[in-house]
Amino acid sequence: MPMVTMRLVRSRRAGTSVAVCLAMVAGGCAGSSTQKKEAAPPATAEQPAKGGTLVMHIPSEPSCADWLASCAQVFAAFLSMARPTVPRPLDFVDGKYRATPLLAGEPALVAGPPQRLTYRLNPRAVWSDGQPITSSDLRYTWEQGASGPSVTTTTGFDKIAAVDDTDPATAVVTFKESYAAWRSLFPTILPKHLLEGKDRKAEMKDGYSWSGGPWIIDRWTKGQEIKLVPNPAYWDKKPNLDAVVWKIIPDSAAALAAYKSGQVSVLSALPAEVTAAEVRSLPDTKFDVSPAFGISYVNFNTTKAPLNSVAVRQSLAYASDRDAIVAQTTGLLKPDAKAIGSFMTPAYGPWYVDSYGRYRHDSAKVDEVMRGDGWAKGPDGVWVKANQRAEFELLSPSSNRTSDLVVQILQSQWKAAGFDVTLAQSTFNALSDRQAKGLFQASLAGFAFSNSLDDPGRCIFFCSRNIPSPANANSGFNVSLISSPALDEAWDKVGSEIDDVKRREAVKRANDLTADLVPALPIAPSVVPLVHNTTKLAGPVTNNVPSPYYNLNEWYCRGGTC
Repeated sequence: MPMVTMRLVRSRRAGTSVAVCLAMVAGGCAGSSTQKKEAAPPATAEQPAKGGTLVMHIPSEPSCADWLASCAQVFAAFLSMARPTVPRPLDFVDGKYRATPLLAGEPALVAGPPQRLTYRLNPRAVWSDGQPITSSDLRYTWEQGASGPSVTTTTGFDKIAAVDDTDPATAVVTFKESYAAWRSLFPTILPKHLLEGKDRKAEMKDGYSWSGGPWIIDRWTKGQEIKLVPNPAYWDKKPNLDAVVWKIIPDSAAALAAYKSGQVSVLSALPAEVTAAEVRSLPDTKFDVSPAFGISYVNFNTTKAPLNSVAVRQSLAYASDRDAIVAQTTGLLKPDAKAIGSFMTPAYGPWYVDSYGRYRHDSAKVDEVMRGDGWAKGPDGVWVKANQRAEFELLSPSSNRTSDLVVQILQSQWKAAGFDVTLAQSTFNALSDRQAKGLFQASLAGFAFSNSLDDPGRCIFFCSRNIPSPANANSGFNVSLISSPALDEAWDKVGSEIDDVKRREAVKRANDLTADLVPALPIAPSVVPLVHNTTKLAGPVTNNVPSPYYNLNEWYCRGGTC
């Protein structure tokens, strides 16, 4: 089969728009119709200034900086540390994938079988020590990533059969099977010549001294700050700034106070109770909020009574006023936000489907479904079936105001519908451990893909082979423990169909089947706020999802100082 160069995701994503501004100039003349009005001189664009240190807020940091290890899977830190310093073939910008300066052109895809993907590397691309970035670096990264069972399911490395690095300037990836999410491969590429033969995890535990991007890590003071400085060997657009300092401030209220006092110039998170109007009222401030890829949702343990009943799970969906929850959470920053209809958000554009839209707050429907399954209201108003009460525990992460509010609203709504729900809290790590071991009934959770970006595949959450088990070291993400051959087949089709038209049909079918079984209940879309001081910061600062910092090297301080 001949090789075909693929244009990467042509369609514009929902929630991402291009605003075209036209200056409407009145052409009428005072007096004679032949008199010409003198044209105004063209506006002079502000020239980027050199120098200055930009101080920005980051809400969290990873335990390590080894981007192939589970200890580094903290999305905010991935964007602020990995993206500026580690090369990758594609970026997701303005709703579509595009080649980064690492590549000499767009990747070439052969549908196969076998499916093959060819990357042609930019001959100017080098590591910070001057050594070329080669196809061997991609092969090394794949080999390292494929040996890490805790992350292979999210990187796609387990789908690769081989990476041919015969030509240093060309990497040819051959797949074991058809793989639709090929655009999201290699979110980070590591330097083989610096890491091969060494303990990669130890080498990257506390940061690293090399770079393949426009920035290099100057220091990482854990719990305090991360400092980046320009990589002098970078081959594309050099940074305008002298340095970027990320202040690690987990408490968003403290971060907002730091912004108001001028200690930081950019915010990437806001307190749960703050509204868009409040932020926009701050002086010298620009505020953008964009729909993101992450969602909040409730996991149901489908093996624990009473949630092992499809009817109970469907009834809980009908008993939930999810739009009311969104209005009190996401809606404070994005008033037009609505409850989501699948395990993705409108930011996914053409992939987004509203399969859960059938579940509107409907008390009559709750009664119909529960009674049809043999349940009856007890004296206390709680549903009962064969001595089984409709009672369960809803677990949520501790020290999170938004989570507290969401579970309290759900508890109230579900109680009114005849379900006895108790609330419990746990630390994030303990909650994750309980989910992995099936030691819960229902839990409030959330996710945001750092690697797959806009890919609609959800086999990782709903295919039976991804149920946590000793076989996968309890690292499987199907913590609802749903096991359905029909669901497996549907989500496998989404993961393997590379024709976009056929894949959209597969996405709808898989989401519809998931909504039938309700292993989990999607609630609210996440949003990404970006707040910055306009008297200090300038340049192409846009709230691109998933990373506003993809072009950080083009930002600059007004007057050369921030």
